[in-house]
Amino acid sequence: MADIFARFRPPAGSDDESSGSRRTIALGGVAQVSESEVLEAIDRAPALPQVVMQVLQRVGDVHSTTSDIERLIEQDMVLAGKVLKLVNSPFYGRSQSVASIREAVAVLGFASVRSIVLAASAGNLMLVEMEPYGLASGGLWRQAVATAMVARATALRAGASADLAEECFAAGLLRDVGLLVLAPFLARSRIRLLPTETGILQAERRAIGYDHCWAGDRLASKWRLPAPLQACIARHHRQSMDHEPPHLGVVRLAERLVFAAGIGFSGEHPFDARIDARLIKQAGLDAARFAALCAEVPTLIKHCETLQ
Repeated sequence: MADIFARFRPPAGSDDESSGSRRTIALGGVAQVSESEVLEAIDRAPALPQVVMQVLQRVGDVHSTTSDIERLIEQDMVLAGKVLKLVNSPFYGRSQSVASIREAVAVLGFASVRSIVLAASAGNLMLVEMEPYGLASGGLWRQAVATAMVARATALRAGASADLAEECFAAGLLRDVGLLVLAPFLARSRIRLLPTETGILQAERRAIGYDHCWAGDRLASKWRLPAPLQACIARHHRQSMDHEPPHLGVVRLAERLVFAAGIGFSGEHPFDARIDARLIKQAGLDAARFAALCAEVPTLIKHCETLQ
């Protein structure tokens, strides 16, 4: 396995986001931001469309039917059109075209339709400027979609069920929504986060006092996202713990593969692209499956371009 992940290996003595080492990570000074300001920003953040929230709730309801999900999506004709376009794009890889929402739900299943609804609607939230994080225009959205695709592929290669793979897709797509809250504070103080051995969470805390996992957890609560998805948003940069949701290891590996591919970046950035044996194991892969996943990543990323 060593030959496969050698180029991702962290330098000796490094650790993940809990590292206690210190060095300067921001240009332009440290912002003075109060907790009330951050909480107010979360309150002002756009809500997920009502139909999306209802679809998320119905997918987890054992009493929901295909007709229930169909009626919800068709309430928003713009969303319905985006869903059909996405279902029939290379992004989702269907060999036969799907002509209606009813057919999409019947053929793909509830969990897959949830992923498609999220992907069709989240772009409007994530197409924002993220220059303080070293992201190009639209870079956050490109990273989110790519991570979602790689997370789904990772879960399937690890032997996960189709439903769990779709949950990993959703977690990969929304994991960094906390950036939407913090980026304006960084931009206001003209702070650009730089590469650092301490990790992005420490960088954010030193710059403005809060990190995007903390902010994302609260935003996910506002959106009333399912508990496993909210847990992934809150903990995807943390060291692994026992009894954590199965999404976490998969999403950690997926996002680092996307970071390593340079998706969405405009220059220097604070995101950690290092991968080691522990991270691969946490995602449920062995050396052979990891090698196969790496070979698949370029094609997955290319398919993501259909959403641009």
